[in-house]
Amino acid sequence: MKPRLTYQPGTSFLHRMHPLVKLAWLLFATVVAFVVPSLWLVLGIVGLALVLFPLCGLRLGGLRGLRLLVGTALLLALLQILFRHQGAVLFQLGPLAPTTGGLAAGVYVGGRFLAVVFCSYLFVLSTDPADLAYALMRAGLPYRFGFALVTALRLVAVFEEEGQTVYRAQLARGVQYDVRSPRRLLILARQFLLPLLISALGKVEGLAVSMEGRCFGKYPTRTFLNTVPFTRFDGVAAGLLLAAAAATVGYLVIA
Repeated sequence: MKPRLTYQPGTSFLHRMHPLVKLAWLLFATVVAFVVPSLWLVLGIVGLALVLFPLCGLRLGGLRGLRLLVGTALLLALLQILFRHQGAVLFQLGPLAPTTGGLAAGVYVGGRFLAVVFCSYLFVLSTDPADLAYALMRAGLPYRFGFALVTALRLVAVFEEEGQTVYRAQLARGVQYDVRSPRRLLILARQFLLPLLISALGKVEGLAVSMEGRCFGKYPTRTFLNTVPFTRFDGVAAGLLLAAAAATVGYLVIA
C-alpha cells in the first residue's frame, strides 16, 4: 500500500519551524508563483522544493496521487504547447506547429502547478496537524474550530482504515469490484458506502457523547497541554519572509 499524504515525523529545520510561519511561507510561495510572471522563478521554486524533500528527510516518491498530479502538470503544459502559437516554429507535424512561446508557456504553467503542489506537500508532510491547530488557537482561533480541525484530520486515517476493512470484507464475501456496468458500479458503491457510513456515524456519536461528558464548550477559553513555542529561528524565518514579500512588491511596482 502506498504511503498516505500525511505528517512524517522528523527533526529537520522544517519540522522545527513554527506552523504559522510555514503556513505564511506556503501562502507567499503560492501567491508569488501566480503573480510574478517569471519562468525562472517558477522553476526555482520547484527545484528548491525538490531539494528540500531529501534535505528534510521527507519521502516524496510513492505518495498516493503523485502520479496523477504530475500527469496533470504535463497535460497543462502540453495544452499550452499545442494551442499557444507565439514565437518561432520549432517543427511542423501536420496541423501541429509548436512554437517557442508555446513551449515556454507550457513549462511555465506546468511548473507553476507543480510549484504549488510541492510546496503544499512540504507543508503537509512536515507539519503536525495538532501543532497547527494549537498554534491557530493560540493565535486567536476559537478552540471549537481548532478541535474540529484536529478531529477531521485524525478521522481521515480512521475512516481510511475502516474503508480498507469494508473493502476486504466485501472481497471475502465474493464481491467483484472489477466490473464495467454503470448500474453494477452504483450497486457496489452503495454496498461499500453504506457500512462505511454506519461505522462513521457510530464513531462520531461516540465522540460526541465523550465530549458532552467532559463538558466541552462550557468555558470560553481552554488550557493547552502541549505548546508550540515561537523560537529565534522562527523570528529569522519570519523576517526573511517579510523581506522577500517587500522585494516582490517592489519588483511588481517597478515592472
